[in-house]
Amino acid sequence: MAEFVAGSGGAASGLAYRILEAGYRLQIPRLFAALVLLSLAGIAIYAVLGWVSRVAMAKWGDGELAR
Repeated sequence: MAEFVAGSGGAASGLAYRILEAGYRLQIPRLFAALVLLSLAGIAIYAVLGWVSRVAMAKWGDGELAR
């Protein structure tokens, strides 16, 4: 929800503004394109943080890398 509130600051805003604008103007392809980009960004951030946590926890020996 914070993404939609913080992202509604004008034409120079991010994907949340594009999603809201496309929804108001009924531009369904643009709406779904922005949703896909936002989903891919979330998946990429999750994957990178998962990798960083596995690398950081590997020095303790009982992390996921030891299995």
